[in-house]
Amino acid sequence: MKEEKDLDKLEEEINKTKELNDKVLGTKSDGAEFIIGVILLAAGLFMLSKKVVVTTGWGWGMWTIGSFSINSGTVVIPLIISIIWYVVSPKSKFAKLFIWISVIFIILSIIMSVSLYFTSTSLFDYILIIGMCSIGLGLILRTLFKQKN
Repeated sequence: MKEEKDLDKLEEEINKTKELNDKVLGTKSDGAEFIIGVILLAAGLFMLSKKVVVTTGWGWGMWTIGSFSINSGTVVIPLIISIIWYVVSPKSKFAKLFIWISVIFIILSIIMSVSLYFTSTSLFDYILIIGMCSIGLGLILRTLFKQKN
């Protein structure tokens, strides 16, 4: 008799734990949908990355102000001047500020000089890439933002 009551209590606790897990973690199908979504998104992005060509125009006068073109090598001049300024007066906050601004300016000029080109592809491949990315992202978002009862 006592053993049956203990088993009933244990079974009741197991059921409560399962219900709590379902509320907190979601069902097993949610995990499978998430994994499938990640796989589809990763495959679509991989296929997309195989169709994109990356080139750079560094050194060919990327900055244009009106009809005046600034060679990309000239973006280093403010850094050189600010480093000299910092060596002359190491406590100058403006010298440090100009060093950081120059470094950011150089990084931005490198990023802005990168060009991405989508190579020619078949309509089937294009639809497959867009479809896989869209379905994968949709499954991931549906799993992440699912209303829990």
